[in-house]
Amino acid sequence: MKRIIILFILFLPFTSCDDFLEETPKDRLTEINFYQTKEDARAAVDASYTPLRNIFRTLYMLMVDIAADYADGRGSTQPLGNYTIFDQININRVGTMWTAFYQSIRNSNIAIERIQGMQDINDSEKNALIAEAKFVRAFSYYHLVRHWGAVPIVLESTAENTGRMPENQVYQTIIEDLQSGENQLPAIPAQFGRPTKWSAKALLAEVYLTMGQWSSAKEKSKEVIDAGVFELVQVNEPDDFDKIFGAGVNGTSEELWYIKYNHQDGSSWPMNLLWSETVWSPFGNYVIYSVPGPFFDNWDDDDLRKQFNIFTEYINRNTGVLETLPSSTPILCSKFRDPNSPARDGHANDLPVLRYADVLLIYAESSVLADNGVTDLALEYLNKIKRRAYGFPSNSVSPVDYHSDGWNVDSFRDVVLQERAYELYMEGKRWFDLKRSGKAKEIILANKGVTLQDAFMLWPIPQQEIDTNPFIDQSDQNPGY
Repeated sequence: MKRIIILFILFLPFTSCDDFLEETPKDRLTEINFYQTKEDARAAVDASYTPLRNIFRTLYMLMVDIAADYADGRGSTQPLGNYTIFDQININRVGTMWTAFYQSIRNSNIAIERIQGMQDINDSEKNALIAEAKFVRAFSYYHLVRHWGAVPIVLESTAENTGRMPENQVYQTIIEDLQSGENQLPAIPAQFGRPTKWSAKALLAEVYLTMGQWSSAKEKSKEVIDAGVFELVQVNEPDDFDKIFGAGVNGTSEELWYIKYNHQDGSSWPMNLLWSETVWSPFGNYVIYSVPGPFFDNWDDDDLRKQFNIFTEYINRNTGVLETLPSSTPILCSKFRDPNSPARDGHANDLPVLRYADVLLIYAESSVLADNGVTDLALEYLNKIKRRAYGFPSNSVSPVDYHSDGWNVDSFRDVVLQERAYELYMEGKRWFDLKRSGKAKEIILANKGVTLQDAFMLWPIPQQEIDTNPFIDQSDQNPGY
């Protein structure tokens, strides 16, 4: 059974009083007497994960993948597929995301500060725990800056409010935290679900790719590749992809950092993708769906990822009869399957945040942009992904390989971006790829026939932040809100 990181400790606020009246309570946990052992330090770091796990189990994933060019939303999420300003329901959801990311940052700050002062753990263990908290903090800021642009930077638990800081300053904060992870995190995780030095390097590579710092993205992704620690899981038939995304999978050869779930504290992301009567889960409300169009028409039917990831027909788990999805939701995602889920929010499928396939594609894209030309190595890494997708060994030449001639930088990048769309389908990456490449309007119009409005590109600053932060007012709001 997978073990996951769960918060059991409540962080209590400081109280102030005269020194001669201060006491350390012996009969209950407080911030004064809690931070004593390595286990206490570990619990402090674990607290930083909890807000993230809560939003990534479904709601956040719905909001980012409905914005992709392959999906639409049903019910209250339907407006997200219109690419206009958000309605009030989804504005409120955006506020929930903002709060969760800053709660994670707050908990990370508390852990960093308290662990620094602990006496009962050695420096190596202390540095690794602090680096883990910084990794989680960087991950939170990385999502904040991509969704909201300039955001407040808070690096101390007792820091005063600040205004929106420039995006380049936010990114610099992210880079510094991840550089700490490169140097201080272990090479092998003590527990799957915790970041390693390779996780930090992979996330750094993606951050540099997002920033357009191609040479740095190429360098960091190559460091992960050259480590020789990771390799693609090989597949021969569509259902073999369950070896990567299945509910019982933990610590595969391509796992760099996943958000962990199990049956006791599970995800509901699969439920929101599946039809209610499929054999892949006892639950389904198919909130996110797709319709036929260029994205799916151009996806080769021989690609095993397509056969595994999407379905238009299903075997009814109650009757055993093959049925067709209704015309209102004609294509659904079957990538994350857990037929033994005990509850709607009990699916044990982990959420892949960083995996080796992603790193290979980051190198392929960034190296071509850095070198202003298509190299044999960039082509080889792209072909590794495609070979595996069609059931061929990823390390051997195959009939589906992309050939070496006829490329320019733009055409190769377009193919890499499309390969990322197929490989990372419904993993929360596509919207960010469309944004950072500057191709969001063009590709969404081509694939969905919808015009993306400029106001959709950034999420609105929550009104509560504007009302309570003296350094942010309505004039600081993102366009359209």
